[in-house]
Amino acid sequence: MRLHIEGKHTGLGPHLLEWIAERLKALNTPDDDIVEVWVTLVQQKRQEVARVQLQVAGKLIQVTQRGATPEAAIHAALQRLQRTLQEVRATRRLRDTTPTAKGAALPMYAASAVRQA
Repeated sequence: MRLHIEGKHTGLGPHLLEWIAERLKALNTPDDDIVEVWVTLVQQKRQEVARVQLQVAGKLIQVTQRGATPEAAIHAALQRLQRTLQEVRATRRLRDTTPTAKGAALPMYAASAVRQA
């Protein structure tokens, strides 16, 4: 997993950088499917804004959250990212485990077209 962290108009302490890296590593641990992560912290109008973009298995997940401090903003963004990532992984697992018979979609479509006529 490649990790890019930057701060615009705000200071990023080493403890915050380490915490972000540890948290993202924990999110990636069970599936090891996260390819790249971009984390940007920006100070806007006395608030901190955390933007996280995560590339996972062909999908790009984007989350933006605000907070009073950089820690609060990134914490909120990573919580939301975790929920979204769980949904993406659950959908992928369901799709991968659902057996599809060859040509099964055509008869169902034809049957629904007959009902509509």
